[in-house]
Amino acid sequence: MSGTQGLNAAERVLSWFTKVRPGEGRCVLLLCLQALTLMTAYYLIRPVREALILTEGGAELRSYAVGVQAALLILIIPAYGMLIRRVDSSRVFQRACLFFACNLVILVLLGQSGVRLGFPFFIWASIFGVMVVTQFWAFASDLLNVASGQRLFGVIAIGLSCGAWIGARLSTAGFELLGPHGLMLASAAVLIGAAILSRYAHSVVPAGSRSVPTTDEPPRSAQWLGGFAVIGRSRYLVCIAALVLLLNWVTSTGEFVLSDWLAETARREAPHAQAAFIGQFMGNYCASITLVGFLIQLLLVSRVMVVAGLVRALMVTPIAFFAGYLLIGIVPVFALVQSVLIVQRSLDYSLLNTARSALLLPTSREAKYHAKTAIDTFFYRAGDLLSTLSIFVGLKLIDSSRMQFVWLIIVLSATMTLIAWLIGREYSRRFVPADDRSAGSALGAAGTRGSVLLQQ
Repeated sequence: MSGTQGLNAAERVLSWFTKVRPGEGRCVLLLCLQALTLMTAYYLIRPVREALILTEGGAELRSYAVGVQAALLILIIPAYGMLIRRVDSSRVFQRACLFFACNLVILVLLGQSGVRLGFPFFIWASIFGVMVVTQFWAFASDLLNVASGQRLFGVIAIGLSCGAWIGARLSTAGFELLGPHGLMLASAAVLIGAAILSRYAHSVVPAGSRSVPTTDEPPRSAQWLGGFAVIGRSRYLVCIAALVLLLNWVTSTGEFVLSDWLAETARREAPHAQAAFIGQFMGNYCASITLVGFLIQLLLVSRVMVVAGLVRALMVTPIAFFAGYLLIGIVPVFALVQSVLIVQRSLDYSLLNTARSALLLPTSREAKYHAKTAIDTFFYRAGDLLSTLSIFVGLKLIDSSRMQFVWLIIVLSATMTLIAWLIGREYSRRFVPADDRSAGSALGAAGTRGSVLLQQ
């Protein structure tokens, strides 16, 4: 994509995928490794989460568990906002990793004492999954300036995809050998490694690529409401929150359809070893998602964002959701459901996740940490809550079949596509100079705007 003059060997390799400047190689590699360890830790326990909840309560209890998370996050987000103001930004990610690692050790001790962990562990693991990834992207956004972040985020996210694949494969291979508790302890150890790596990130970012810190003091209402107040002051952030809410409403309802089918298959094909059957299936399923996501991240994401622009890149995944579920509605086959979800979750974890993170690069530290945490936790899980309500109404009051939920997803996917278009229009209006809008270069134009506090 650019000349390689002045680049070291690692930077020349990275230049195959995106534009890299001298000195950025160590930063990218360290952040990739940090992301890899983080996602390995999460995917080591994700099949455990599914196996415990489905064997102890089934798909319906699973749908209720994801709804409980949203209620808990209403309390967690303001508390997090108050805590983060007392912690240096370079230590937020470290402390989050260590906190969750300690939690895993405690959960293992409870499980070995005979406590049934299915329901509480599912809630905990789901909150853990969104919190740590959010903290990583907030940390990366706080390290890099707009221009550098938009060039490098696509490559950095390769670490997330690769780590997810490694974690899923290790979990599949180790489920019978280590069991749920062994995988939880392995995840805790890997999390500690991610925290250690983050200590060195600030020192390896070149001066020309670093983010310029802001000292904006949030209004007093923001101190009490945390990220909710920050989002409420910005139409742009409200639209991003709506996109995330719809995204997880769609994906959670789709996962219910898959989980219900899977539990039924496990009861029929492995009545005496349902946990192992489900654990191995979910391990292979997650591995397929992460492998496809890794290939998309490696080969397409940076190129799509640079060539097509951030705004167009944001539209790809919602359109794919709509088209995929429409196909399922026409051809309702379990193998097709599995294949469509693999493609769509891969796009979500790679292209859409990278594009959503890049949307906050031109914003203040307040938006990067407080608003992003609220969006990627509460609003993400609010989508779960709406999915839970939809499933409850469909199963208890209307007696809907699985296919009725598929058609609900089709409607939601169309709405999500519209919201993504509105976000792109707002991004162009706020951050792209008028001369560049007509040329379609929405990606690079934001780099000259610095750190901007979003206001209505």
